[in-house]
Amino acid sequence: MEAVFDLTPAATAAPDDREALRGVDVGRIFWDVTLSDPTALAGRLGVIRQTYEDMLHQNVQPKMVLAFRGGAVRLLAEDLNAAGVEQYAEARVLQERLTEFLELPGVRMESCYIAMRRVPLEPDQLLSGIHSVGNTFLSAMGYGQKGFVSIAIN
Repeated sequence: MEAVFDLTPAATAAPDDREALRGVDVGRIFWDVTLSDPTALAGRLGVIRQTYEDMLHQNVQPKMVLAFRGGAVRLLAEDLNAAGVEQYAEARVLQERLTEFLELPGVRMESCYIAMRRVPLEPDQLLSGIHSVGNTFLSAMGYGQKGFVSIAIN
């Protein structure tokens, strides 16, 4: 017996997140970034950007904090060579995407100074628009208490 599928527009419409987003006006996400491979991180940034766009399309105002710690802070250095980044070309592509993402409303990026001291990297050596914070674990705690959901990018 042949299966019958309903191919009406309602049956073929793209999925949405209506149920999860019911009653949500602002989407608060704290992205805990420890991934230090620039190519892999650029891929994940694409998904983060898609998440931002999906919120907009579903009438949710995005509020995102990308907090970099561990080896990921090297990728935020204006001078990648001095920071010891070996995948220079890939890191520059990532930095271009980060810079574009920073221009969007509701996006903030932070770099953990504890991790930066190990590079070593000082706040004035970061890409423009990225804020140095003392301890991103405290950022995670503080933003969590403000309603941000923490998602690990590692």
